[in-house]
Amino acid sequence: MATRIHSTPQLLPKQLLALLTLIIVVLLIGTVGYSYTEDIPATTSFAATVQSFAFQYHPVSAASKTLNTFLSAVGVIIIWFAIWTAFGLAIEGKFGEYFKEAKMASQIASIKGHYIICGAGRVGKAVGLRLRQRGEQVLFLEKDRDIINKLLSEGQAVLETGQIDEHNLKQANIHAAKGIIASLGDDSKNLLLIMTAKEIAPHVKIGVRVSDHKLIPKMRHAGARYIIIPETVGGVKLADAMLGQPSHDVL
Repeated sequence: MATRIHSTPQLLPKQLLALLTLIIVVLLIGTVGYSYTEDIPATTSFAATVQSFAFQYHPVSAASKTLNTFLSAVGVIIIWFAIWTAFGLAIEGKFGEYFKEAKMASQIASIKGHYIICGAGRVGKAVGLRLRQRGEQVLFLEKDRDIINKLLSEGQAVLETGQIDEHNLKQANIHAAKGIIASLGDDSKNLLLIMTAKEIAPHVKIGVRVSDHKLIPKMRHAGARYIIIPETVGGVKLADAMLGQPSHDVL
């Protein structure tokens, strides 16, 4: 299933978060208010607050009656807010997107034996597709929206990130991964990524793309086991093909 997962733990749409926040705040106000004005336990005042939303609670003191009026009015607002929020999200198709994200997030949390591809550009995507052809599980970490949408349309699993850091790698369940490929377009970012990955998951196999061959020793020292320079590899393959050596027409 093609699904985008956001790197932030907050998956709920903003409208639902606003609604939940409003409900929690009002429940706290009612619970504390009734507990203070009527001198009743917190559990009882909480129940009274909920009943006030439905016009079912009838307090005695003047202060409690004022609070009851306020809660009843807010209850009406919350109900209408909930209706319009649900209607709007249904129209936008956000509910389906949210449940897909939640499901995939749960799957990622339990995924094992997968490969994490950091950067889904030309090199990263090629690596991921090759691994999938070999029957491996692949999870892409990417920030570019156009690339993400393209991967989603192809049925790829994607973790949408900003700058890839320790939090993202743990979210991608690096501890249970077979390997990680650093295929960002910036050598310095790949080097930092390797160091971070090796620090939190020393056992994981690491592959990296490099643009500057002078950085290869540093990449090896940081923990990369497999290193390629795409331009060099491509040039060698093309030369071999031109010389009649077995190769695909498109590399």
